Amino acid sequence: MIKTVMHNWFQWLAQWGGLTLFCVFSAAIISQATAQEKQTDEKIIRIGVVAPEDGSLGILGTQLRAGFLIFQNEFIEQGLRFDVIEETEICETGAGADTAYGLEEAQVDLVVGFLCVESLVSAMPILNQANIPVINVNIRSDIVRDEAARLDWPLFSIAPRASDQAKFASRYIIDNWGDKSVALVEDGTISNRELVDAIRLQLDDGGFQPIVLDNFRPGQDKQFGLVRRLEKSKISHVFVGATRLDTSIIARDAREIGLNLTFAGGDTLRAPDEDIPFPNGAVAIIPHVGLTGENAISARAAFDDAGIFPDRFPIFGYAMAELATLLAEIDTDDINKTLKQDVFETVIGPVSFNLYGERQENTFNAMVWQDGRFIKDEELAITQTQ
Repeated sequence: MIKTVMHNWFQWLAQWGGLTLFCVFSAAIISQATAQEKQTDEKIIRIGVVAPEDGSLGILGTQLRAGFLIFQNEFIEQGLRFDVIEETEICETGAGADTAYGLEEAQVDLVVGFLCVESLVSAMPILNQANIPVINVNIRSDIVRDEAARLDWPLFSIAPRASDQAKFASRYIIDNWGDKSVALVEDGTISNRELVDAIRLQLDDGGFQPIVLDNFRPGQDKQFGLVRRLEKSKISHVFVGATRLDTSIIARDAREIGLNLTFAGGDTLRAPDEDIPFPNGAVAIIPHVGLTGENAISARAAFDDAGIFPDRFPIFGYAMAELATLLAEIDTDDINKTLKQDVFETVIGPVSFNLYGERQENTFNAMVWQDGRFIKDEELAITQTQ
């Protein structure tokens, strides 16, 4: 019944989570068929999970699958309401078409994944014809999302849009730094330049003008040139479109010349510390994903039992398994329509989509780095403007 080649999951989980995790999930899947035999009269949702096995996104694919398996292991005794059909994602232009045909042949009801833009855009026309909705968990591209809306593709997005981050960041700057001397600085890379440019435009619409717009060469051991330019302009607050390490170097060099700067940035700040500590008080404008819903306590226990830290992609996998279970309990022949009408209570909180498949709940927060971790400061968490 299940097209999935399960030994691949076992291999990934054994490598990623260790022997204990391997054994736990092996037992869960082996007993799954028996549990489902008891519920033949109940509606079963067939989920296609599409994610890479290797490459830079391979670990995220492994984590997404692990989230599904944690849910399966937790609820195996109650009888699962979904089957998982695995398809390996090839992150190449046009590769998504073959994947989509495979999903159509497997008669899936819903797809979760497609972590690569190239495969997603080639798969969507085929899945659209087959009326198979896709839930995207990581692709933020405004271009892709606008095209999906224009063509009425059944694309639903848990991930926020790239432009949403710029809106939230500009609102944060105006509300919290409105009386400060502010600089917008970026490292010249495409993604960071686009983010900073989008913030600048949003600030301009809000009537706020940063004192300095600057850029620098990334990956250098020192950034005294930039720091002295900021000092000359009497800058006190800096939004940096750069890596965490480059931001740490700028902060270190500023302290060395006696310049006290407050920093903010985007997703690139959510990374491990390297040789230079990240400064306390720095703010990351990032989508916050955590175990916050009604079942958060039991879900956390399930993650602990599996020996897996509840990071974003395992949580997404768990939440999407939860959402599929809720869909199976709804009497509907049109999942697309149901996804746009209902609110689904999951471990990441309520999930609802507008008519264009965009998640309606704000996920961005201002997370403050304090003593080795990012914390959510309620006074800094600004409600996203619509």
